[in-house]
Amino acid sequence: MTLKELAQALDLPFAGNPDLEINQLCGLQDLQPGGLVYIHNPQELANLPTPTGVFASQSKSTAPLEGFKGAVILPKDTKQPQGMNAIFASDPLAAHCQAASWLYPANKAEGEIHPTAWVDPTAKIGPGVRIDAQVAIYAGVEIGKGTLIRAGCVIMQDSQIGEDCLFYPNVSVREASIIQNRVILHAGAVIGSDGYGYFQRPGGKGYQNFKIPQVGRVVIESDVEIGSCACVDRARFHETRIGQGSKLDNLVHIAHNVVVGQDSLITAQSGIAGSTVTGANLMMGGQSGIRDNLRLGKGVKLLARTLVTANAKEGEELAGMPGRPLKEWRRTEALMQGLSGILKRLREMEQFLKGLGWKKKEDRPD
Repeated sequence: MTLKELAQALDLPFAGNPDLEINQLCGLQDLQPGGLVYIHNPQELANLPTPTGVFASQSKSTAPLEGFKGAVILPKDTKQPQGMNAIFASDPLAAHCQAASWLYPANKAEGEIHPTAWVDPTAKIGPGVRIDAQVAIYAGVEIGKGTLIRAGCVIMQDSQIGEDCLFYPNVSVREASIIQNRVILHAGAVIGSDGYGYFQRPGGKGYQNFKIPQVGRVVIESDVEIGSCACVDRARFHETRIGQGSKLDNLVHIAHNVVVGQDSLITAQSGIAGSTVTGANLMMGGQSGIRDNLRLGKGVKLLARTLVTANAKEGEELAGMPGRPLKEWRRTEALMQGLSGILKRLREMEQFLKGLGWKKKEDRPD
Protein backbone atom coordinates (compact mmCIF):
# COMPACT_ATOMS: atom_id res chain seq x y z
CA MET A 1 0.00 0.00 0.00
CA THR A 2 1.12 3.59 -0.48
CA LEU A 3 2.34 5.95 2.21
CA LYS A 4 -0.86 7.98 1.90
CA GLU A 5 -3.07 4.90 2.18
CA LEU A 6 -1.21 3.65 5.23
CA ALA A 7 -1.33 7.05 6.95
CA GLN A 8 -5.07 7.24 6.27
CA ALA A 9 -5.57 3.72 7.61
CA LEU A 10 -3.71 4.72 10.79
CA ASP A 11 -5.52 8.07 10.88
CA LEU A 12 -2.21 9.92 11.22
CA PRO A 13 -0.61 12.88 9.38
CA PHE A 14 2.29 12.25 7.01
CA ALA A 15 4.90 14.08 4.93
CA GLY A 16 6.71 13.05 1.75
CA ASN A 17 5.81 11.13 -1.38
CA PRO A 18 2.17 10.02 -1.06
CA ASP A 19 2.66 7.34 -3.74
CA LEU A 20 5.65 5.65 -2.08
CA GLU A 21 4.99 1.90 -1.83
CA ILE A 22 5.27 0.55 1.71
CA ASN A 23 5.38 -3.25 1.81
CA GLN A 24 7.21 -4.32 5.00
CA LEU A 25 8.23 -3.43 8.53
CA CYS A 26 11.91 -3.07 9.37
CA GLY A 27 14.24 -1.88 12.12
CA LEU A 28 16.89 0.80 12.29
CA GLN A 29 19.65 -1.77 11.76
CA ASP A 30 18.10 -3.35 8.65
CA LEU A 31 16.59 -0.56 6.58
CA GLN A 32 14.96 -1.95 3.44
CA PRO A 33 13.43 -0.24 0.39
CA GLY A 34 9.70 0.03 0.92
CA GLY A 35 10.19 -0.54 4.65
CA LEU A 36 8.51 1.18 7.55
CA VAL A 37 10.65 1.95 10.60
CA TYR A 38 9.86 3.89 13.77
CA ILE A 39 11.83 6.15 16.08
CA HIS A 40 10.31 6.48 19.54
CA ASN A 41 12.76 9.08 20.85
CA PRO A 42 15.91 10.83 19.60
CA GLN A 43 18.17 8.47 21.55
CA GLU A 44 17.27 5.71 19.09
CA LEU A 45 19.04 7.63 16.33
CA ALA A 46 22.25 6.40 17.94
CA ASN A 47 21.42 2.97 16.49
CA LEU A 48 21.76 4.27 12.94
CA PRO A 49 24.98 3.76 10.95
CA THR A 50 27.23 6.78 11.54
CA PRO A 51 30.17 8.14 9.51
CA THR A 52 33.69 7.04 10.39
CA GLY A 53 35.08 9.06 13.25
CA VAL A 54 31.69 10.00 14.67
CA PHE A 55 30.54 8.41 17.91
CA ALA A 56 27.11 6.78 17.69
CA SER A 57 26.05 8.66 20.82
CA GLN A 58 26.69 11.95 18.99
CA SER A 59 24.36 11.08 16.13
CA LYS A 60 21.01 12.63 17.00
CA SER A 61 20.18 13.80 13.48
CA THR A 62 17.80 12.21 10.99
CA ALA A 63 20.38 12.83 8.25
CA PRO A 64 21.32 9.10 7.92
CA LEU A 65 17.67 8.40 7.01
CA GLU A 66 17.40 10.97 4.25
CA GLY A 67 18.41 8.48 1.54
CA PHE A 68 16.15 5.77 2.95
CA LYS A 69 13.67 4.63 0.31
CA GLY A 70 10.99 3.86 2.86
CA ALA A 71 9.12 5.72 5.57
CA VAL A 72 9.69 6.56 9.22
CA ILE A 73 7.17 6.94 12.02
CA LEU A 74 8.32 9.86 14.16
CA PRO A 75 7.02 11.48 17.36
CA LYS A 76 4.31 13.96 16.43
CA ASP A 77 6.26 16.97 17.74
CA THR A 78 9.32 16.17 15.59
CA LYS A 79 10.37 18.92 13.21
CA GLN A 80 9.35 17.94 9.67
CA PRO A 81 12.50 16.47 8.09
CA GLN A 82 13.46 17.62 4.61
CA GLY A 83 13.21 15.04 1.86
CA MET A 84 12.05 12.29 4.23
CA ASN A 85 8.90 10.22 4.03
CA ALA A 86 7.40 10.29 7.49
CA ILE A 87 4.28 9.53 9.49
CA PHE A 88 3.77 11.39 12.77
CA ALA A 89 2.31 9.69 15.85
CA SER A 90 2.07 10.38 19.57
CA ASP A 91 3.18 6.77 20.15
CA PRO A 92 5.42 5.62 17.25
CA LEU A 93 5.84 2.07 18.59
CA ALA A 94 2.08 1.54 18.87
CA ALA A 95 1.58 2.98 15.38
CA HIS A 96 4.29 0.69 13.98
CA CYS A 97 2.58 -2.33 15.55
CA GLN A 98 -0.79 -1.20 14.24
CA ALA A 99 0.70 -0.89 10.75
CA ALA A 100 1.54 -4.61 10.89
CA SER A 101 -2.16 -5.47 10.68
CA TRP A 102 -2.32 -3.63 7.33
CA LEU A 103 0.98 -4.83 5.88
CA TYR A 104 0.64 -8.41 7.13
CA PRO A 105 -3.10 -9.13 7.26
CA ALA A 106 -3.96 -12.11 9.46
CA ASN A 107 -5.73 -15.17 8.16
CA LYS A 108 -9.42 -14.76 8.83
CA ALA A 109 -11.72 -17.52 9.90
CA GLU A 110 -14.09 -18.27 7.03
CA GLY A 111 -16.63 -20.62 8.53
CA GLU A 112 -15.06 -23.74 7.02
CA ILE A 113 -14.69 -27.15 8.65
CA HIS A 114 -12.13 -29.40 6.97
CA PRO A 115 -13.53 -32.80 5.92
CA THR A 116 -10.89 -34.64 8.01
CA ALA A 117 -11.82 -32.77 11.20
CA TRP A 118 -13.99 -34.60 13.73
CA VAL A 119 -16.64 -32.48 15.47
CA ASP A 120 -18.99 -34.11 17.94
CA PRO A 121 -22.65 -33.46 17.06
CA THR A 122 -23.29 -31.88 20.46
CA ALA A 123 -20.57 -29.24 19.99
CA LYS A 124 -21.77 -25.69 19.34
CA ILE A 125 -19.74 -23.96 16.65
CA GLY A 126 -20.28 -20.20 16.23
CA PRO A 127 -20.55 -18.38 12.91
CA GLY A 128 -17.35 -17.84 10.94
CA VAL A 129 -15.34 -20.46 12.86
CA ARG A 130 -12.68 -22.22 10.80
CA ILE A 131 -11.55 -25.72 11.79
CA ASP A 132 -8.57 -27.13 9.90
CA ALA A 133 -7.50 -30.70 9.11
CA GLN A 134 -7.30 -33.45 11.75
CA VAL A 135 -8.84 -31.32 14.51
CA ALA A 136 -10.88 -33.12 17.20
CA ILE A 137 -13.76 -31.30 18.91
CA TYR A 138 -15.34 -33.32 21.76
CA ALA A 139 -18.86 -33.39 23.14
CA GLY A 140 -20.29 -30.28 24.75
CA VAL A 141 -17.62 -27.92 23.42
CA GLU A 142 -18.67 -24.35 22.59
CA ILE A 143 -16.61 -22.17 20.21
CA GLY A 144 -17.39 -18.48 19.72
CA LYS A 145 -17.64 -16.70 16.40
CA GLY A 146 -14.59 -15.96 14.27
CA THR A 147 -12.23 -18.37 16.02
CA LEU A 148 -9.57 -20.13 13.95
CA ILE A 149 -8.47 -23.66 14.95
CA ARG A 150 -5.39 -24.85 13.08
CA ALA A 151 -4.50 -28.43 12.12
CA GLY A 152 -4.12 -31.13 14.73
CA CYS A 153 -5.69 -29.28 17.66
CA VAL A 154 -7.71 -31.19 20.27
CA ILE A 155 -10.46 -29.53 22.34
CA MET A 156 -11.91 -31.94 24.89
CA GLN A 157 -15.39 -32.19 26.33
CA ASP A 158 -17.31 -29.29 27.87
CA SER A 159 -14.61 -26.72 27.12
CA GLN A 160 -15.68 -23.19 26.23
CA ILE A 161 -13.76 -21.17 23.66
CA GLY A 162 -14.55 -17.48 23.15
CA GLU A 163 -14.69 -15.29 20.07
CA ASP A 164 -11.85 -14.43 17.66
CA CYS A 165 -9.35 -16.82 19.23
CA LEU A 166 -6.43 -18.29 17.30
CA PHE A 167 -5.09 -21.77 18.07
CA TYR A 168 -1.97 -22.77 16.13
CA PRO A 169 -1.29 -26.43 15.20
CA ASN A 170 -1.33 -29.19 17.82
CA VAL A 171 -2.74 -27.18 20.70
CA SER A 172 -4.41 -29.36 23.34
CA VAL A 173 -7.26 -28.06 25.48
CA ARG A 174 -8.32 -30.52 28.18
CA GLU A 175 -11.87 -30.99 29.44
CA ALA A 176 -13.92 -28.20 31.02
CA SER A 177 -11.36 -25.49 30.27
CA ILE A 178 -12.63 -21.93 29.78
CA ILE A 179 -10.84 -19.75 27.26
CA GLN A 180 -12.26 -16.27 26.80
CA ASN A 181 -12.03 -13.91 23.79
CA ARG A 182 -9.10 -13.09 21.49
CA VAL A 183 -6.78 -15.63 23.08
CA ILE A 184 -3.77 -16.83 21.06
CA LEU A 185 -2.32 -20.27 21.77
CA HIS A 186 0.88 -21.13 19.91
CA ALA A 187 1.81 -24.55 18.57
CA GLY A 188 2.03 -27.32 21.13
CA ALA A 189 0.57 -25.37 24.05
CA VAL A 190 -1.34 -27.52 26.56
CA ILE A 191 -4.20 -26.08 28.60
CA GLY A 192 -5.68 -28.08 31.47
CA SER A 193 -3.21 -30.94 31.87
CA ASP A 194 -3.27 -32.62 35.28
CA GLY A 195 -1.51 -30.80 38.07
CA TYR A 196 1.45 -32.53 39.71
CA GLY A 197 -0.28 -34.04 42.72
CA TYR A 198 0.77 -37.28 44.46
CA PHE A 199 0.98 -38.70 47.97
CA GLN A 200 3.15 -41.46 49.38
CA ARG A 201 2.37 -44.43 51.58
CA PRO A 202 4.61 -47.27 52.82
CA GLY A 203 4.86 -50.14 50.38
CA GLY A 204 7.02 -51.81 47.79
CA LYS A 205 10.69 -51.11 48.46
CA GLY A 206 10.01 -48.18 50.73
CA TYR A 207 7.21 -45.89 49.59
CA GLN A 208 4.63 -46.02 46.81
CA ASN A 209 3.29 -43.00 44.94
CA PHE A 210 -0.46 -42.49 44.56
CA LYS A 211 -2.14 -39.95 42.28
CA ILE A 212 -4.28 -37.14 43.71
CA PRO A 213 -7.16 -36.51 41.26
CA GLN A 214 -7.08 -33.09 39.64
CA VAL A 215 -10.76 -32.25 39.16
CA GLY A 216 -10.59 -28.45 38.79
CA ARG A 217 -10.34 -26.41 35.61
CA VAL A 218 -8.31 -23.73 33.84
CA VAL A 219 -9.61 -20.25 33.02
CA ILE A 220 -7.72 -18.20 30.44
CA GLU A 221 -9.05 -14.64 30.41
CA SER A 222 -9.40 -12.45 27.30
CA ASP A 223 -6.43 -11.16 25.28
CA VAL A 224 -3.96 -13.66 26.74
CA GLU A 225 -1.20 -15.07 24.52
CA ILE A 226 0.56 -18.33 25.40
CA GLY A 227 3.74 -19.49 23.66
CA SER A 228 4.70 -22.79 22.08
CA CYS A 229 4.92 -25.84 24.35
CA ALA A 230 3.82 -23.86 27.38
CA CYS A 231 1.63 -25.71 29.88
CA VAL A 232 -1.08 -24.49 32.25
CA ASP A 233 -2.18 -27.21 34.67
CA ARG A 234 -5.77 -27.69 35.82
CA ALA A 235 -6.56 -27.07 39.48
CA ARG A 236 -6.92 -29.79 42.05
CA PHE A 237 -10.37 -28.54 43.11
CA HIS A 238 -11.37 -25.09 41.78
CA GLU A 239 -9.40 -23.32 39.05
CA THR A 240 -6.06 -22.18 37.71
CA ARG A 241 -6.44 -18.69 36.21
CA ILE A 242 -4.37 -16.56 33.82
CA GLY A 243 -5.37 -12.90 34.09
CA GLN A 244 -6.54 -10.76 31.19
CA GLY A 245 -3.89 -9.45 28.83
CA SER A 246 -1.07 -11.62 30.21
CA LYS A 247 1.61 -12.92 27.83
CA LEU A 248 3.41 -16.22 28.45
CA ASP A 249 6.50 -17.12 26.44
CA ASN A 250 7.49 -20.53 25.06
CA LEU A 251 8.11 -23.36 27.55
CA VAL A 252 6.46 -21.65 30.50
CA HIS A 253 4.86 -23.86 33.15
CA ILE A 254 1.98 -22.69 35.37
CA ALA A 255 1.13 -25.27 38.05
CA HIS A 256 -2.23 -26.18 39.53
CA ASN A 257 -4.28 -23.60 41.48
CA VAL A 258 -2.01 -20.71 40.46
CA VAL A 259 -3.59 -17.31 39.80
CA VAL A 260 -1.56 -14.99 37.54
CA GLY A 261 -2.62 -11.34 37.74
CA GLN A 262 -3.70 -9.44 34.65
CA ASP A 263 -1.21 -7.96 32.17
CA SER A 264 1.68 -10.08 33.43
CA LEU A 265 4.74 -10.92 31.32
CA ILE A 266 6.42 -14.31 31.83
CA THR A 267 9.40 -15.16 29.63
CA ALA A 268 10.77 -18.49 28.44
CA GLN A 269 11.50 -21.49 30.68
CA SER A 270 9.97 -19.86 33.73
CA GLY A 271 7.57 -21.53 36.13
CA ILE A 272 5.19 -20.84 38.99
CA ALA A 273 4.59 -23.64 41.50
CA GLY A 274 1.20 -24.68 42.82
CA SER A 275 -1.29 -22.39 44.60
CA THR A 276 0.78 -19.22 44.28
CA VAL A 277 -1.18 -16.02 43.63
CA THR A 278 0.41 -13.01 41.92
CA GLY A 279 -0.78 -9.45 41.51
CA ALA A 280 -1.16 -7.67 38.20
CA ASN A 281 1.83 -6.71 36.05
CA LEU A 282 4.13 -9.48 37.24
CA MET A 283 7.33 -9.58 35.15
CA MET A 284 9.47 -12.73 35.14
CA GLY A 285 12.83 -12.88 33.37
CA GLY A 286 13.93 -16.03 31.60
CA GLN A 287 14.39 -19.24 33.63
CA SER A 288 12.98 -17.66 36.78
CA GLY A 289 10.73 -19.44 39.24
CA ILE A 290 8.29 -18.85 42.09
CA ARG A 291 7.83 -21.37 44.89
CA ASP A 292 4.43 -22.81 45.83
CA ASN A 293 1.84 -21.20 48.14
CA LEU A 294 3.24 -17.67 47.95
CA ARG A 295 1.55 -14.28 47.56
CA LEU A 296 3.13 -11.63 45.33
CA GLY A 297 1.91 -8.06 45.17
CA LYS A 298 1.24 -5.98 42.09
CA GLY A 299 4.15 -5.07 39.83
CA VAL A 300 6.73 -7.52 41.17
CA LYS A 301 9.73 -7.88 38.83
CA LEU A 302 12.13 -10.83 38.71
CA LEU A 303 15.49 -10.77 36.96
CA ALA A 304 16.44 -13.80 34.87
CA ARG A 305 17.10 -16.98 36.90
CA THR A 306 15.59 -15.56 40.07
CA LEU A 307 13.98 -18.04 42.47
CA VAL A 308 11.35 -16.52 44.75
CA THR A 309 11.05 -18.40 48.05
CA ALA A 310 9.05 -15.92 50.15
CA ASN A 311 6.11 -13.56 49.74
CA ALA A 312 6.87 -10.32 47.87
CA LYS A 313 5.37 -6.88 48.40
CA GLU A 314 3.95 -4.61 45.72
CA GLY A 315 6.58 -3.25 43.34
CA GLU A 316 9.49 -5.31 44.67
CA GLU A 317 12.37 -6.07 42.29
CA LEU A 318 14.06 -9.37 43.09
CA ALA A 319 17.16 -11.17 41.84
CA GLY A 320 19.26 -14.21 42.66
CA MET A 321 18.67 -17.60 44.24
CA PRO A 322 17.02 -17.29 46.67
CA GLY A 323 15.44 -14.08 45.41
CA ARG A 324 16.33 -10.96 47.38
CA PRO A 325 15.95 -7.23 46.78
CA LEU A 326 17.78 -6.10 43.65
CA LYS A 327 20.07 -3.59 45.39
CA GLU A 328 21.10 -6.16 47.99
CA TRP A 329 21.77 -8.74 45.27
CA ARG A 330 23.94 -6.30 43.33
CA ARG A 331 26.01 -5.50 46.44
CA THR A 332 26.47 -9.21 47.15
CA GLU A 333 27.49 -9.93 43.58
CA ALA A 334 30.02 -7.09 43.68
CA LEU A 335 31.53 -8.56 46.85
CA MET A 336 31.65 -12.01 45.28
CA GLN A 337 33.68 -10.62 42.41
CA GLY A 338 36.26 -9.41 44.92
CA LEU A 339 36.61 -12.69 46.84
CA SER A 340 39.71 -13.82 44.95
CA GLY A 341 41.45 -10.57 45.90
CA ILE A 342 40.41 -10.95 49.54
CA LEU A 343 41.72 -14.54 49.60
CA LYS A 344 45.04 -13.39 48.16
CA ARG A 345 45.38 -10.73 50.85
CA LEU A 346 44.59 -13.28 53.59
CA ARG A 347 47.32 -15.58 52.32
CA GLU A 348 49.78 -12.69 52.27
CA MET A 349 48.84 -11.87 55.87
CA GLU A 350 49.40 -15.52 56.85
CA GLN A 351 52.86 -15.43 55.32
CA PHE A 352 53.64 -12.17 57.14
CA LEU A 353 52.43 -13.54 60.49
CA LYS A 354 54.40 -16.77 60.01
CA GLY A 355 57.48 -14.61 59.71
CA LEU A 356 56.67 -13.30 63.20
CA GLY A 357 56.43 -16.84 64.57
CA TRP A 358 52.65 -17.26 64.30
CA LYS A 359 51.35 -20.72 63.45
CA LYS A 360 47.97 -21.93 62.21
CA LYS A 361 46.02 -23.97 64.76
CA GLU A 362 46.64 -27.18 62.79
CA ASP A 363 50.36 -26.45 62.76
CA ARG A 364 50.61 -25.98 66.55
CA PRO A 365 51.82 -28.83 68.77
CA ASP A 366 49.25 -30.31 71.17
